[in-house]
Amino acid sequence: MPKTIKRVDRWLDQVFFAAWEVSVLVIPTLWMLLAATPHEAVSLSGLTALGVSSLAVGTFRGEYVPTGSWPRPGHLSTLPVRSAYYSLVVGGTSLLGAAAQVHFETFWVGVLVPTVVATGSLSLLPAVVAAVERIARASV
Repeated sequence: MPKTIKRVDRWLDQVFFAAWEVSVLVIPTLWMLLAATPHEAVSLSGLTALGVSSLAVGTFRGEYVPTGSWPRPGHLSTLPVRSAYYSLVVGGTSLLGAAAQVHFETFWVGVLVPTVVATGSLSLLPAVVAAVERIARASV
């Protein structure tokens, strides 16, 4: 297999497992978003946030864009931090994108806002995990 195909195949593998991980860990947040209104704006921004988060996590974890040392999907000790962080990112950017969409009265900001904010926020996850681990060790 040519080198480029192997690289793309590896990236798709990373994105697949990231999509699984993000989707499962944010289920409680997605459940709460069912009650958010307006439904159309929340749905568009929520779907965007979920998709972009999967792409970003797969890209960052695969070190296609260096952001630090990412925990593996099955890493149990970072599971609570990842779940909370992904939930804040997906929920927050969904609501922020919906609010922007309503305010500016155009759908494309409901896609742009979650894309930019979620990608930027997720790039900080390794630093957040390291900070939480440092705090946990200091308090013991």
